[in-house]
Amino acid sequence: MTYSSYIVLARKWRPTQFEKIVGQSSTVQTLMNAIRTKRINQAYLLTGSRGIGKTTIARIFSKAIRCQNLKDAQPQTQFLLACDACPPCLDMAKSNSMDVIEIDGASNNGVESVREIRENVKFLPAIGDKKIYIIDEVHMLSTAAFNALLKTLEEPPPHVIFIFATTEPHKIPATILSRCQRFDLKRVTITQIQSRLQEVAVKEEIEIDISAIAILARAAEGSMRDALSLLDQSIAFSGKKITAQNVRDSIGLIESQALLNTLSKILEKKPLEAISYVAQAYEAGHDLRIFTKGLIEFLHGIILAKVGASHSMALEFSTEEWEALCNLSKLRAIEELELIFQVFHYGMDWIARSPQPKTVLDILVVKCATAEVLVSFGALEQHKEKPPVKLVVSEHSWAGLISHVKTTRPFLASLLEHASCEHFPNQSEDLLKICFPQDATYFKDQFKSPLTQELFLALCQKYFFKPIRVQVELSQNNTVASESLAQKKERENTERENLIRTQFENHTAVKETVSLFNGELGPIEFKLSNVAN
Repeated sequence: MTYSSYIVLARKWRPTQFEKIVGQSSTVQTLMNAIRTKRINQAYLLTGSRGIGKTTIARIFSKAIRCQNLKDAQPQTQFLLACDACPPCLDMAKSNSMDVIEIDGASNNGVESVREIRENVKFLPAIGDKKIYIIDEVHMLSTAAFNALLKTLEEPPPHVIFIFATTEPHKIPATILSRCQRFDLKRVTITQIQSRLQEVAVKEEIEIDISAIAILARAAEGSMRDALSLLDQSIAFSGKKITAQNVRDSIGLIESQALLNTLSKILEKKPLEAISYVAQAYEAGHDLRIFTKGLIEFLHGIILAKVGASHSMALEFSTEEWEALCNLSKLRAIEELELIFQVFHYGMDWIARSPQPKTVLDILVVKCATAEVLVSFGALEQHKEKPPVKLVVSEHSWAGLISHVKTTRPFLASLLEHASCEHFPNQSEDLLKICFPQDATYFKDQFKSPLTQELFLALCQKYFFKPIRVQVELSQNNTVASESLAQKKERENTERENLIRTQFENHTAVKETVSLFNGELGPIEFKLSNVAN
């Protein structure tokens, strides 16, 4: 084998049929059904992140449209198969088809390139009845180029189909998007990448550990092309037998045990030991940004374990790693784990910009290992907060009357809570004088309605065991002689909120968090329990 005859795995194992496409079942099914029903659109747009099959799907779709002996497996849930033997299929395999034109939008992004397309679309295909233009990275076209393409895209000749591929659909004008049938491709899952890598390794006669495959799948970040490229790199490093450590060494990943040890010492509040693991990684020549990224990934796993996730929800971790993460999740509360996650997440940017990244990472590790325990509002004030004031109701009192009314007429009781009692009936007098503040006109008017008055007099007679005269007044200066129950509740709640706010703002954990992120406290939302009446 000569050097020039070697084909990288990402190209060698690139799918050539619909059935080989991984992780895009809905898109594949829709395109196959379009061919079956002969409802092929004039323009398609394939979007998604790198290495998930946009250009591959465009090529397979083009080959299926032009194949002269297309096989349709039954039932319709099965895949269409191009024959790979007819002239159009053979031309596609050799990448020299005259009727399937692939254009790089990044290097052909001007008006002149689009003008050339417009001139050529009028010519019929050399073989078959369809000519297909595949424009990759179409978002790179200039505004003028997009405008020049509009008319042709809206009313192309019947033998022309456009297929666009892009990683940034938001950069494409709406006038173009509205003329295309759009498919948003998904990232390939960890499980799907692992299965494909295992399949490729068997066919390439490569002996590779399951844990090594898991590491490659995690490092690929949803890109099948990246996964195959990393596998290629690992094979070049270690030959026909690949272990997890070989993969880490070849692609520059940190050993998982070093990350677990660092996090373990952070969560156990042992900053010096945690820093020692950072020093070991630094002395071994590891990029501290990659080290921090690894800490973030494992913290994500710890938080998932903390909230009760199963291993099936985090297949990017090996069984041994998941067990270790579950054990680490028991060391801290969920609030503390979230804070530590945020520290390292924001710290990634600081480490990347700093001329002394190790110093920054050391400080972040110490900060996380020594941070005070986070507490809720209730725990924060448990030993300081005054217990809620419970209203002691004596017999035949204003508060007792309101409680009596509230048992059967809650709305009427709420009106009374906004008033004060200026004179209360006794054994010698039967007058009940009620005074509303000047700004409580609404409550007074509601209370003085005939139906409300009738209900209230009946309730008073049951409460006092005798008929009662009721006099209702409105204060002239917005003040009353005594405080209403509503005013008392509002005052007590305000005092309690002020006490909680002061204790919270002065708490060590809050101060450290504000200082760490160089920020300021936003509005504090209070959810206070109702005071018993």
